[in-house]
Amino acid sequence: MSYFEEKNIRNIVNKFHEGLIFVDREGKVQFINHIGEKITGWTENLAKGKAIVDVFRIFNEKTNIQYVNLTNDILNTDIPYEITNPIILRSRNHQEKDLICRFSLLQDKNSTITGYLIYFTDITEKKKFEREFQNALRLNSLGKLSSGIAHDFNNVLTTILGNISLAKLDVSEEEEIFSLLTEAELGIEKARIMTQQLLSFSNDGVSAKETIDIAHILQEFVSFTLSGSNVTCEYLIADDLWNIEVDKTQINQVIHNVVINAVQAMPIGGTINIEAHNVQIPSENSFNVPEGNFIRIVIQDHGIGIDPVDLPHLFDPFYQSNLTGKGMGLTVVHDIIVQHGGFISIDSELDVGTTVIFYLPAVESKVAAPLKEHATSSPHSGKVLIMDDEDVIRRVLGKMLKQLGYLPTAVANGDDAIQIYQENMAKGTPFSAVILDLTIRGGMGGEETVKRLLQIDPKLKAIASSGYSTDKIMTNFSDFGFSGTLIKPYKVKELEDTLADLFDAFST
Repeated sequence: MSYFEEKNIRNIVNKFHEGLIFVDREGKVQFINHIGEKITGWTENLAKGKAIVDVFRIFNEKTNIQYVNLTNDILNTDIPYEITNPIILRSRNHQEKDLICRFSLLQDKNSTITGYLIYFTDITEKKKFEREFQNALRLNSLGKLSSGIAHDFNNVLTTILGNISLAKLDVSEEEEIFSLLTEAELGIEKARIMTQQLLSFSNDGVSAKETIDIAHILQEFVSFTLSGSNVTCEYLIADDLWNIEVDKTQINQVIHNVVINAVQAMPIGGTINIEAHNVQIPSENSFNVPEGNFIRIVIQDHGIGIDPVDLPHLFDPFYQSNLTGKGMGLTVVHDIIVQHGGFISIDSELDVGTTVIFYLPAVESKVAAPLKEHATSSPHSGKVLIMDDEDVIRRVLGKMLKQLGYLPTAVANGDDAIQIYQENMAKGTPFSAVILDLTIRGGMGGEETVKRLLQIDPKLKAIASSGYSTDKIMTNFSDFGFSGTLIKPYKVKELEDTLADLFDAFST
């Protein structure tokens, strides 16, 4: 009769908070307590008499090799046996669980070894929390890193795009060089989207939302993303589609990322099907969102599909597979949709295709009227002060302003900007406007500079310039003393329109 056939002993060990298995010298299971049953999926009746390696199936987490010589390893040692590597248990119901476990020899009153005990604890939830915590730390670090990369990248793009847009002004639209420059501009537009993806991992700002006609945006941006590919698109969009209030740049990222994934899933070409409809979600729903009106957008490809094993990990930026790739595209998509009060789901079947469905809250407000067009040659003139710590940006922005009829003066930091602004006011030759970069390395940036300049000249006309489109100043510029914004990178036309809007606003 074993220890565990005694009622009092059984009652005691069944109250343990960890699993316990008694194994005899032949490696056969003789007893398993209640927690052990729960963790392994084996009842005592089913497990009793079976080989321990069939019931307690543990594997090295790194090598995926099963520990198949447990009994020999334990019985042939004079010290407590220990497995130091991370252990994975594969239960009877095919679940994988993280364990820590200890092994102890059992002896009778004559010091004869009768078997051994295995004590084990399920730490799956603990390890899951630790992994999520580490991912959160990594995402935070990634956000800071990507934000800096995006800033530097946007400065480079500003230089390239500015010079290309200047070159196009001197070329006839009929010339081949004009088409080549236009293609280069399209490439930069796609690069600008990439920088916005990087900025999505930085929480340093608030989205600038506007009411948009999603039907128009959807078709416009899908066409842009598909340009140059061997993939076409078929639309089924409701005529009475509601509007949505979103950050237009971020929603463009969502469309771009999903469509790019669809294109990559169809290497020999094909057709993407896109639908958009109004839906009303009731108070009791399975989506865990408040009741209300939503826009339902479906983007379906007919490509290679995604393995079911990969589907649960699609929004994890650190998960990699042959089909999901190594990018953060779907993570960005998920985060943007959730930030806008929506939700997303993905369904896929290998060799059939993938369907991405996302919902965005609808609004009753009307789409804002488009900004009025300005003449190609600027009707305005005057002196404009530029502050930017990048020499190449100061040069290209100066050329753009000269092309538009303005007289530019460029400085590298806030102290110089304040000094030159004061000097010109004292001479009676004030600046008509200032363009201030918000981020100046090692010096006073645009936020502090504009405060100081407003103390000198309360009628200051200032434009905030930055590659951080979600920066709090760029989304609420008037609260910080600015009269307009320029998001890097920008073309001559965008600079012209921004200055024209600025002067028109002050002339009314």
